[in-house]
This record gives sequence, C-alpha cells and structure tokens, in this order.
Amino acid sequence: MDYLPPPPPAIVRPAQPSQPVSARRNTDRNADNAPVFYVDATDGDDRRSGRGPKEAWKSLEKVNATAFPPGSRVLFERGESWRGSLLASSSGTTDRPITYGAYGTGDAPVIDARGASIAVSLNGRTDVAFDGLTITGAADTGLLLGPRARNVSVTNVTVAGNGGSGIVVAGTSDGLRIDGSAITGNGAYGIVHYAADNTDQVITRNTIADNGWRKDGGVYSGWNGRILTGEIAHNRVFNNGINGGEGRSHGLYHDQGQAGSALKIHDNLIHDNPRGAGILAKSSTEIYRNVIFRNADAGISLGQNRGIDVTYRVYDNEFYDNNGGVLQHQKGNGSITLELRDNVFHRNGKRAAIIIADTIDKAVTGNRVSNDARTEARTEPRIGTTANQPSGGTVQEASGMRPESVR
Repeated sequence: MDYLPPPPPAIVRPAQPSQPVSARRNTDRNADNAPVFYVDATDGDDRRSGRGPKEAWKSLEKVNATAFPPGSRVLFERGESWRGSLLASSSGTTDRPITYGAYGTGDAPVIDARGASIAVSLNGRTDVAFDGLTITGAADTGLLLGPRARNVSVTNVTVAGNGGSGIVVAGTSDGLRIDGSAITGNGAYGIVHYAADNTDQVITRNTIADNGWRKDGGVYSGWNGRILTGEIAHNRVFNNGINGGEGRSHGLYHDQGQAGSALKIHDNLIHDNPRGAGILAKSSTEIYRNVIFRNADAGISLGQNRGIDVTYRVYDNEFYDNNGGVLQHQKGNGSITLELRDNVFHRNGKRAAIIIADTIDKAVTGNRVSNDARTEARTEPRIGTTANQPSGGTVQEASGMRPESVR
C-alpha cells in the first residue's frame, strides 16, 4: 500500500544541555590530514578527483561506488539536493570514522529517495558518522542502520517525511549515538530498535515528533525497541501517532523481552501523544526527571513483562493532564520490583495518579498528588504528602485489577 506523508512539520530543536549526557568519545575524530571528498549536485562532475570544491563529484552513484580510507569525510554541498539512495561504501575505524557531512553555506544538503525503499543506508559498514544531512522521501526507511550499527553517530540530521520509519536499527547495535537531530513526520516509528541486547545507545537532544501517521493499525511510537545499556535523555517527544489508525502509539516504548536492561530515560519533555502513554516500559527501566503531560493514556505505563523479571525505578518526574499518572498492570510470570518516589502529579484525568494493579514488590514514597492545576500545585506544594496519603488525588492498589489494555 502506498502512503502519502503529510507536509513536514516545523522543526524545533531542543536547547543543548550545559553538560553532555554521555562521556562518549567525540564524533569528530578525524585528523587534519584526513582525505576529504566533495559532492556538488549542480556543478560537479564524476570524472573529476572529488578532492576539492572545484573538483567535486556530482552523483550519489559515484559516492556509492567509491571505497574510502578510514578517516575520510564525504561532504555534500549545502543548498543542494540529490535524488536516490546514499549507501555507505566503506567502514572506518574506532578513532577514524567515515563521515558523510556537509560543506558550504545554506540549508542542509538533502538526500531525497523519491520513492525508493531507503534513502540512506549504513549498508553493513561500521564506524560511520552522518552529520548535517536531511534525509527524506523514502517509501519505507529514511535511515537504515544495520545489519549491525557498531560505532555509528547521527548528529544534526533531519529525518522527515518518509513513508515508513525515520531511523531503523535493524540488528543488534553497539555504540550508537543519535544527537541533536529532528526525526519528524515519518509514517511509522520515529526511531526503532528491532533487535535486543543493544549496548551503549545514546539518544539525546533530539526532536521526535509527528511520526506514526500511517493508518494500518501499527503501534508506531516515537521510539520503540529494546536497549540493554544506554540512555534516552534531553529529547522533546510529542504528537507521535497523530492522524494514525486504531493501534496505540506511545511517546517512548521500551518493549518486552530485554533481560537485564539498564536503560535510563531522563530529562525529556514528553507530551501530547494522542493515542497512548508518554512512556510505556515493559523491560527494566530507570525513569527520572522527565516532564510528562497531555498524553492520551497514562503518563507512564509499566508491566506486561511476560516471563522476565523486571525492575522499575521512577523518581523526580512531573506529570499533569495525562489520563492517569503511573499505571502498573498486566504483570507476567516474571517478577516486578517498583521504586516510585518523589514524583509530582497534577490533574490526572479519569484515572488515579498512581494505580498498582498487581501484587508486586514495591516502595512508594514521597510522591505529591494534587487535582489542582499544575501552576497551583507548583506554587502551593503539598508538604508532607505521600502516595499513600494523597492530597486531592487517590492511589489504587488492587491485585487482579485490569485497566484498559495498553499495547
């Protein structure tokens, strides 16, 4: 079935935090003498050397067919557009990645698939960086990272208006950073990890919005997947699932089946996701310092862990105007351990601020619950109240209770 994307939404990038989220290596590790290749869609010529702006190549076909030594930078001229698919042709090394980037002035260079299945593909390479590009027009995937994304960075990239998902991590990844980018207006997922056991995954300072407009019933969240180690932090995640079909779509969806996960989700702004929860976590997750509001379902939904033992640590978050604050339900055969502390809840819709529907190992302390508007709650904090002694709100704990399913 053909899907026609809506017009690309306006892109608003989050402000850079004062401290980096991760101590990962700098992605700009090229030595001053690394080879640089230039590509100019208007005045380039594939018969040239490519080694300067006046010697620039012209086509993606030339770039795709060239083997680049480690440390190479392949730069596309700003203000220009290429039709077709960009396929990484070489691997770099840990300290000398291959970089696909931009040069000149003006708008970011555009790789427009014009209906091809994939706009940009890692193509099985490792130690590759994508920096400052716009990726659009794919019938399916905007940026395909796989079959194994090892030591890959995506920085200041716009992935928008693709018929399927924006960024697909196709196999198990080790060392992936998606930073300062805009993943918006894609038909399915914004970002998706299809495999488990992904390590050293950092998704930070991105706008992930307006994805999931396809009407085929998929659960097309802003991010969906399974991460063993990593963090999703300082992102703005909103409007995912807008205009979509009947399936639920969530802001961030940490799927089931990831044993021993140490994923951290923190310092995000997650709001106005119209067909699901702000965060749905089925595998172990540490969730803190997020502001979560106006989502159609609960601010955070926990559980559905099947046969895996999971631990949730949820603290220092602020919730308002969701359909419930924190919902734990549908426990599987594995155990659930929940630490829920020092969160602030304002106006929780038709549900209680905190619902614990199963018999689990839990510690619920120091939470402040209010039915007042958020501004009132912030200016008049309910000193001394806890989740078990709420002010203006309620806590429900009932084994076997089954609120409506969250897929």
